[in-house]
Amino acid sequence: MLGNREALWTLWEVSRAGTHAAAAARLGITASAVGQQLKALERHAGVALFERVGRRARLTPAGAALVARLGEHLPALDAAVEEASETHRVVRGEVALGGPWPFFRYWLRPRLPSLLAAHPELRLDVRFDVPSRVARRLLDGELDLGIVGLLPEAPGLELHPVAQEQFVAVASPGYLKRWGTPRSARDFAAHRFVAFDSDLAMLLPWWRAAFGAKEPLPKQVVCRIANLDEMLALAEAGVGLAVLPDYLVQPALREGRVLELTPDAPRRAARRPSGTLWVAWRKAAAPTARFLAVRDWLLSKDRRGQRA
Repeated sequence: MLGNREALWTLWEVSRAGTHAAAAARLGITASAVGQQLKALERHAGVALFERVGRRARLTPAGAALVARLGEHLPALDAAVEEASETHRVVRGEVALGGPWPFFRYWLRPRLPSLLAAHPELRLDVRFDVPSRVARRLLDGELDLGIVGLLPEAPGLELHPVAQEQFVAVASPGYLKRWGTPRSARDFAAHRFVAFDSDLAMLLPWWRAAFGAKEPLPKQVVCRIANLDEMLALAEAGVGLAVLPDYLVQPALREGRVLELTPDAPRRAARRPSGTLWVAWRKAAAPTARFLAVRDWLLSKDRRGQRA
C-alpha cells in the first residue's frame, strides 16, 4: 500500500491549506511532522509530490493527480472509519436477547424501562425460547445475549450467574384425590409427571435435592413440553405432577388450583430446591458499546434481585 492513511491525510490537508504550517494547525501536529510525513510518502511513491516555488510548496503533476484521487475516496474512508469507531463509543443499534418467557415476564419486564430510558438509541430484539435452544442460537450468532438454566456444554460461551429461582412440586386437588398424595421417593416415582423440555430442567434438581442422586428419576413422564405456562395448565387439569418455579405457581397456590407437595425425605433441605440462571454470550462476541451496555446491565447487582 502506498504510504499509510495518516500520511495520505496529511497530503490532503496540505493541498487544501496551502502551507505546512496551516495543515499542521488543522491536524494538531507540528509543521516539522508534516514535512517528515510528506517526505516519507514521496519515498514510498518514488516520485516528487511537491516542488518549491519561492517560499511556497506547489504540487507536482504527480502530486496533483494523487490529491485528486484522494479527494474522491479519503473523506468517505475517514467517515467509514469514524462510523466503525462509533460502535465502540455510542450505545446505538440492536441487541438480540433470548431466554424463557415466564422468567422474562417476571424478572426482565419490570427492569427493561430503566435500560431503554438510559439508552434512547438502543433497540432490543427479545426472543423467547427454551434454554437448550438459546445456547445453540448464541453459538450460531442469532442471539447476542441469552438467559440459560442448566449449564450448556459449550466451551465457546461465557457464563455468569444472574438469578436464583426456587422450585416446587404441585398437583391439582382433583388429581391428588384420585391418585393420593405422595410422600416418599417410592410414592413420587409411582406418579405421573409433566416435565419441561427433554433435559428435565426443574424436575431433575428438585428430585436430587429431595431424594438424593442415587434415587432413580421417575419413569412416568407423560408429557414433556417446553412451556412453563402450559405445564401449569396441565397440572391444574389433573394430568400429573409438575415441578415449577415458585414465582410462577404462587397465584395458582393462593387460589387453590394446585397444592404444593412436600416429600418426607431425610435429604429434604429446609429451603426449597433451587436453580441458577445464567447470562451467556459468545466468548468471541464483538465488544460493541450496545452489547456491553446490555450485558453489564443484566449483570449489575442493583438491577437484579437475589432470587427470581
